[in-house]
Amino acid sequence: MVDVLYSLVDVNERFDRLVIDPLYIRHLDMTIKSSFDRICLVDNKVLSRICEKILPRIYDQVNKLIVEPHAMKQVFTINYPQLYSLSLIGFQEEELFQYLTDDSVLRYLLTEQITDLNIDIQVDTIIDFSQSLSNKFELILSLSKRLISLNFCQLFGYRTLPLWFPTPPSKSCMSLTLTKLIIRVTIFRDCLYLLDGRFDCLSTLIIHVENISLTPSCEYNTEKLPKLKYFSLISYTDTFYYDQLIIPLLRRMINLEELILYLLVIRYDSTYIDGIVLYDEILCYMPQLNKLTFNINTDVRNNNIRIDRSSNEDVQRSFIGRGYGQ
Repeated sequence: MVDVLYSLVDVNERFDRLVIDPLYIRHLDMTIKSSFDRICLVDNKVLSRICEKILPRIYDQVNKLIVEPHAMKQVFTINYPQLYSLSLIGFQEEELFQYLTDDSVLRYLLTEQITDLNIDIQVDTIIDFSQSLSNKFELILSLSKRLISLNFCQLFGYRTLPLWFPTPPSKSCMSLTLTKLIIRVTIFRDCLYLLDGRFDCLSTLIIHVENISLTPSCEYNTEKLPKLKYFSLISYTDTFYYDQLIIPLLRRMINLEELILYLLVIRYDSTYIDGIVLYDEILCYMPQLNKLTFNINTDVRNNNIRIDRSSNEDVQRSFIGRGYGQ
């Protein structure tokens, strides 16, 4: 969209009316994407012209804004009274922190207007950034008083960053308005922290957990989660704790309507996880569930019992009569 704005505005009156049409500029994307969907810097000349000649004419009609750090200072010289959706793309971690603490326009928007927020942070080297990211997460929540939907560092598949809470998050890590959260965390305990009541209105949680394992000195909440309607849990690391951790968590979701599970499970002296096992252990506790999507790779290691390996057809047949479509 940046290229279009730069090339067409002021070319002639017809194009000028087209570009400034409210239906066209309500969603303003101030980024340039490469052929591989990577974000590129906007040329200074292009950026200056747009900010000087176009933004003053359309700022009060913009509802959604996508911006990268190179454009931040010029784009946020003015307020956007109709803005409710903001995407901050390609920021370095400390760079984002600087804007969150020092930029008065951004802070005002987060506090008073933004209901939909998407955060993307890039790192040049692999370092231990998970804990410091949790501080930025808490800061964003403390600022965003009207936030309904938050995607934190999960916008691009090639650049997803996990959070880690070494201790229970502070009281500022909460929201009375958030209903949808997309996030990646380091350990399963972090997931439990997010579901300990600090997000009272949360109805959708899409979470990727790096490591599902038991964690010392962690209290596992058993309170029900009646407001949660959509839950997606993805983990690509083997876990030995499906029965101890995942099943108890899912049983708390008594009003869930849609469930997505992608897991690698190792079980000892047990059976493969098929439709019968899923229903008996989890689904029968979810009377409102109407859609289930799962890919559970079960590695069964039996020393004391012998079981037959289930085929794909066996797994499909195990759902017959349970009320779930293929």
